[in-house]
Amino acid sequence: MTTSGVTRTSSFVSRWFSRAVCRVREGLRGIAALLYPPQCVLCGVPVPWGEVLCAACAKSLPQREGPSCRHCGDSLDDARVDLCLRCGTHVRGFDRAASLGPYDGGWKMLMARFKFEREKAVGRWLGGRLAEAAAESFGDIVCVTHVPMTRGEYRSRGGNPSRELARWVARRLGVPERTLLAKTRPTRPQRTLSARERAVNLRDAFRGVRSETGTVLLVDDLLTTGATADECGRALKRGGCNEVCVLTVVRA
Repeated sequence: MTTSGVTRTSSFVSRWFSRAVCRVREGLRGIAALLYPPQCVLCGVPVPWGEVLCAACAKSLPQREGPSCRHCGDSLDDARVDLCLRCGTHVRGFDRAASLGPYDGGWKMLMARFKFEREKAVGRWLGGRLAEAAAESFGDIVCVTHVPMTRGEYRSRGGNPSRELARWVARRLGVPERTLLAKTRPTRPQRTLSARERAVNLRDAFRGVRSETGTVLLVDDLLTTGATADECGRALKRGGCNEVCVLTVVRA
């Protein structure tokens, strides 16, 4: 009987403490909002608490228009075809790809605030938009994973933006976020290389560290030629994945 009473008392204290912490947290947020009202990260006008963009800036974010490749999502000049030149002439390592928008305008600025200025609120907002896009573009996803870095790359860059995005996406979708890949060696920055050099640079640079079946969502910040997505997709499929869908913030 004594043990039961202690348990009930402990449970009551725990619930009371949790509610007290929530009230204190809400109070601190209210004070912070009064002293430092949140602003749109693009234009600086006041926005509601928890938002990062004003309605005008959110509406003005550039969107890809016109026909697009059914495989990688790249823009097409001719509406009579459904594959871009690369997807039509190469065997891709992933099955489908989508992005929120082009690497231009507001999207480019948001990426800079997230990747280089490490603004977590922007990362959370981007993760929410990516989750919405995943639910709209892809089927049943068993888990979310990310493009890995070597330890040296992680230390020098101060973190892995792809993993941060993957965590937010998984949380919003209600599915697990798992580390399925490891990077086996350092590679040169992709932005400095041609399309052929990018493919050579990343060849066999990733390996699977955990098996997974079903449809896996691979999250990254930027998709250019798709060389990184190809190599990661091949490694995931060697590990048992039936389908690899790639989702990025922007497409260059």
